[in-house]
Amino acid sequence: MRQKQHHLTTATAGFTVAELLVGSVLGFIVILAGGFVLSTNLSTDRRVAELSKQRNQLNLALEFISSEIRRSRRIVLNTDLTASTQCSNSNRQPILSLEVPKESGGFHTITYAVQPIASNHIWQGPHAIYRCGPSFTSDGRYTENSSQQADVLLDGIASQADLNAAVEACAELATTRRSSHTAAVHAELLESQRLASLLIGLVVYPNRGEQQVICDSRLVTPRS
Repeated sequence: MRQKQHHLTTATAGFTVAELLVGSVLGFIVILAGGFVLSTNLSTDRRVAELSKQRNQLNLALEFISSEIRRSRRIVLNTDLTASTQCSNSNRQPILSLEVPKESGGFHTITYAVQPIASNHIWQGPHAIYRCGPSFTSDGRYTENSSQQADVLLDGIASQADLNAAVEACAELATTRRSSHTAAVHAELLESQRLASLLIGLVVYPNRGEQQVICDSRLVTPRS
């Protein structure tokens, strides 16, 4: 009778201290591994989201400039722009000027320029693209006889030195020579001035300080 009672007590005694310690350690390791995987996934998601956001901003800026090029009758590039251009000041270098017909006759002059941005400035550097031209009405038309306004179209423009020629999207921009400014922005006319080419490089920080440059371009046909 005593022997039977002894076996019953041993079988229902539960886990030993050593088994509990081993289980706790294994559980802790599983929790750490799960936390690491979750943190990595969240970091990757943030990086992808930030890159997507910046690419979208670059795409919108290129589409906006392209839409004004399509309206223009005449395009003047940076090599032909003078210091008297309305978008020019001591720090701002014009790169592209457009003549867009007014509904009432004559032309709107629209100039795009690059400007270095100081580290303590509200806009992100090292450069920004400014648009100098007429404002818009609520239905998207140019305001007739309005004064020229200088507004930042896109900040965070890269420097030429930041470009990586090994990256396919930036290769053409990295190898194009521009002596008038150091920003990663280039505009030129092709095919006997019947086609405008526009390239922009943008600095992004997708993962808390990790610098990366993304580039995009457009080929646009001006108004005939």
